[in-house]
Amino acid sequence: MNKGLKWINWSHSFISHPDQIVYPATEQELVQLTKTAKDTNQKIKVVGSGHSCSLIAATKSGYLIDLKNYNKVIHFDATNKLLTVQSGTSLEKIANFALRNKLALDNLGTIVEQSISGAISTGTHGSGLKHDAIDQSIVAFTLITANGHLKIFDKRLNLSEFNLAVVSLGALGIISSVTIQLVADYHLKINTTTLNFKEMIEKLDLAYTDEYMRFWWAPHTDKVQYWKASKTQHNVDTKSNFTWFNDIFKGNILHEVGLWLTSFNFKNIPRLNKIMYKLLLEPETKDKVVNFLDGFTLPILVKQKVMEYGIPIEETKAVLLKINTLLEEKNHRVHMPIEIRFAPKDDAALSMAHGTPTCYIGIIAYKPYGKVIDFGTYFKDVHDIFAAHQGRPHWAKVTFYSKEQLAALYPKWKEFNKLKQQLDPKEMFTNDFLKRLFD
Repeated sequence: MNKGLKWINWSHSFISHPDQIVYPATEQELVQLTKTAKDTNQKIKVVGSGHSCSLIAATKSGYLIDLKNYNKVIHFDATNKLLTVQSGTSLEKIANFALRNKLALDNLGTIVEQSISGAISTGTHGSGLKHDAIDQSIVAFTLITANGHLKIFDKRLNLSEFNLAVVSLGALGIISSVTIQLVADYHLKINTTTLNFKEMIEKLDLAYTDEYMRFWWAPHTDKVQYWKASKTQHNVDTKSNFTWFNDIFKGNILHEVGLWLTSFNFKNIPRLNKIMYKLLLEPETKDKVVNFLDGFTLPILVKQKVMEYGIPIEETKAVLLKINTLLEEKNHRVHMPIEIRFAPKDDAALSMAHGTPTCYIGIIAYKPYGKVIDFGTYFKDVHDIFAAHQGRPHWAKVTFYSKEQLAALYPKWKEFNKLKQQLDPKEMFTNDFLKRLFD
């Protein structure tokens, strides 16, 4: 381990100590690095934006390939709405490219700092049963395997192989380029309403009828923001002069002060949640129209650790009721929000939504000004609830599963492991995180 050289992820949840950190800008450099690593029996781990709080991108030796300079557009087919980019390109850059060309992405999550390769490798998603996760908008990607060869996975040529590999966890090789299916330009008509917890439980079926929707539940307040959106061609509303004040000052700066203060006395967390809900989420929005990028996303600046699992959608009510009971019975005092989102079944082998319409439930532990707040017991208690309802973990976030438990949750787990062994027989791309998952 080279303790003098270090790379720190966005949330400061882990530090890597590779022997070398490299910043390639071309595919040829990536190929040559792979061949050199093979010849010298070195490990390789690739990072995009480093937004994952799991150890999926951590390494103790060898090469750490940082893709921050590998972020160019390779080809744009306007007729077929196909965009091919280098794998380090951020979702934000892709979305802005689409906007400039009067196109759009069909779905996005709350943040867009992630690289496209990191997003698809970990199963990043948005919310709405009528629109797929990001990996399903991918048409093809090129992989550099452990022997330095280029292998193309193209759903138009071999759909089953593509679906086996697209959510790859970084285990199969280096993703070099990605071809994305864009869609016709649209705006989002957004409406938000405050509900109580009981009303949220009663309105879960809205997931089947709303085009896009999510709930943001503020524990200890009995308040939930119900957010729904639909595609529209109506003109975008004029941006408010208070956008910075609401999103940055209140949503991040003021909130972080409150998070830090309550870290010394958890009894004050319910009061903070009530204040922040009133400031950020309670005002109702009546059919606000924004572009798709502004509609899906929010600036999130406070460092945090997150655990999110996908459960079969029919388990949603039971799981939410159990989490609510857990908070009361075990007296957990936790910060807002608990986020509830939905997605259709996904064909990707290691997707959380593989084979079944899914509800995603995420919990959060903030790190105000870098201070680590110990919510380990809370995370483990909620994990146990998810595990009792066939919950599958988001690969970029916290999980407590063993490899045996994971293998039982994914029907194609053994097939993926077999492909991993074929493409990387000497485990060039395997780190401790992947060793914990696979034989």
